[in-house]
Amino acid sequence: MIMKINVVFFAVFFICFNANAQEKNDSVVGLESAVVKGFLTNSQLVQVPASISNISRQDLQKNAAYSLLPAFNNLAGVRMEERSPGSYRLSVRGSLLRSPFGVRNVKMYLDEFLFTDAGGNAYFNLLDVNSISGAEVIKGPAGSIYGAGTGGAVLLSGASLTSSGKDTSMFRIKASGGRFGTFNETVQYQLNRSAYSLDLLQGHIQSKGFRDHSSMRKDNLQLRMKINGSERMTTEMLLMFVDLKYQTPGGLTLAQQNENPRQARPGTNTIPSPKLQRAGIFNTSALLGFSNTYVLSDHWKSIISFSTSMTGFKNPFITNFEKRTEFNLGMRTTFVYEKKLPIFLQWVNGAEAQRGDYTIDSSGNNRGVSDGKMVRDAVVARQQFLFSQLSVRPVDFLQIQAGISVNSFNYAIERTVGLPASGPKDIVFDPQLLPRVALSLYPMKGLALYAQVSKGYSSPTVAEIRPSAGGLYTGLQAEHGLNREVGLKLSSNKGRLFFSAVVFRFDLKDAIVRKTNAAGAEYFVNAGTVVQRGLESELSWLLLNKPNAKWIEQVKITHAMTFNDFSFGNYIVGTSNYSGKKLTGVPSEMIAIAVQISFLKHFFSNVNFNHVGKIPLNDANAFFAAPYRLWQGKFGWQGIIARKQMELFTLIDNMGNALYSLGNDINAFGGRFYNPAPGRNLQLGISVNL
Repeated sequence: MIMKINVVFFAVFFICFNANAQEKNDSVVGLESAVVKGFLTNSQLVQVPASISNISRQDLQKNAAYSLLPAFNNLAGVRMEERSPGSYRLSVRGSLLRSPFGVRNVKMYLDEFLFTDAGGNAYFNLLDVNSISGAEVIKGPAGSIYGAGTGGAVLLSGASLTSSGKDTSMFRIKASGGRFGTFNETVQYQLNRSAYSLDLLQGHIQSKGFRDHSSMRKDNLQLRMKINGSERMTTEMLLMFVDLKYQTPGGLTLAQQNENPRQARPGTNTIPSPKLQRAGIFNTSALLGFSNTYVLSDHWKSIISFSTSMTGFKNPFITNFEKRTEFNLGMRTTFVYEKKLPIFLQWVNGAEAQRGDYTIDSSGNNRGVSDGKMVRDAVVARQQFLFSQLSVRPVDFLQIQAGISVNSFNYAIERTVGLPASGPKDIVFDPQLLPRVALSLYPMKGLALYAQVSKGYSSPTVAEIRPSAGGLYTGLQAEHGLNREVGLKLSSNKGRLFFSAVVFRFDLKDAIVRKTNAAGAEYFVNAGTVVQRGLESELSWLLLNKPNAKWIEQVKITHAMTFNDFSFGNYIVGTSNYSGKKLTGVPSEMIAIAVQISFLKHFFSNVNFNHVGKIPLNDANAFFAAPYRLWQGKFGWQGIIARKQMELFTLIDNMGNALYSLGNDINAFGGRFYNPAPGRNLQLGISVNL
């Protein structure tokens, strides 16, 4: 395996380096060098000494009409899953181990606003793809500046708001529909003035689902506003309201999947079916945020943000009924000093604090209705950290970046209704220092070699200490470990080609692993040590860019490879010894290739290919999901009709009609691991700018 990885790695590197050597002085304008904000560098991607993948607005729009999933799955080291419509999960370098749904152990920000709550969870499925203009994925521990975590961080950018002297406006209507009762519509209005700009978006998605009992409906309303108070100060506001409902059909055994992949989990003599129990998720959430950016002087800048969210959550499950009321407050402040001469120097200092108040009810489920036999817990989650980062470039060919954060976490839990009754119980984790040191060398223009070492730490989330069935697991320990990686980045041919590759090793201790009991109720245990070794590479190549060409105007190829060698180190539970077994839920390899073509002035096509290797489905490695290959495509026409900018498109998902599971229930009792994804799916859509 290692030899195979090295051959592929050096072959691709040679091709890229050769392209750099053969660069021609022609008049073609290539890709703009990607500027990323990860680690607050605001630098070109090639200059940042970290493993960061970038998703542009074009990448989002060229891949799907209503989902972020295809764009994220084109990145190395990243895996986004959808067990049923609306049930998203996101994993960065194996962090899926802890996530039955949603996003855990990956910190998420929406612009300057905190999207991950104080309890450690982020409702990724609340976002509308049309409200996002881009994303950055930081892979590996980023606690030196983004708080505790071992997976990484996702920095989402909202709709682009620009204020200029020229008044402009845009009104767009977009709609698509197709198989399995899927329908999506978006209405978006943007207004730009010299003093302010705003973006108002309304979105609706619904689907009957591929499987029985897998329908979904989501309504999204979002307002973003930017106000230019002066040349030095800007203020932004975000208001988002989402109503999401989706049914959960449950996992199938392999035999059940092969017999009828469209069925919901069948009931048994002792466990009813999800359909009979009306199992599903009901989430109504509102998010409000304010941020202020103020340029204090030629060298100093401050950024302050405040966000609050409220969520009403219900989950009738097969054997229990969970109801949660969540209220979160968050604040982040950053001060940046930057001086470019005589040497580049940047110093970032800041703080972040969050508090979450949760009321969690658990009872039995009687066909979608609580049976009234309830236990209720009041949970308060608090986390805060201080951070500091120094970046210096003493000479042109060397950059040094070092950061550290001091983190504090604690929970207070009190059972207010039901047994066992108890007074408030405090769960306090020791304060943690999370350092990161990175070094980047630039031996020639467009080439960077970098290395970094960082510590990862992640306390249990509220949903892990107090899972939906109602138990309390206050003895669960935080996971922590050390990450080391070396990589290279290459930008050549006037920015038309970008290549990156990284080799890493992350030694994780007290890893948190999801388990399920006979009724399907989840709980979590510490799994001893985990050794994560891997290689990731990405290639973006604009082979052709001739806007006025008669036949083919643009051809772009992207390629991402991920090879994982993740295994348990010392992992013993009772009499079971899983030491040396492959890490549950992590594919052995992932390969993604995308080809985008613009031709004949108005036409475009985008074809994606994804290969996913075999996936261990339980800690004992007794069951594996088979490898699968997936083809997706978007084809369309863009032009002007009746003075209106229009786009007509068709989406084809799973062209080969492959039978696969896009989101397995790991460590599921009774072998019910599989959630079959839709077969071949055709969507037709239209977008009009009025």
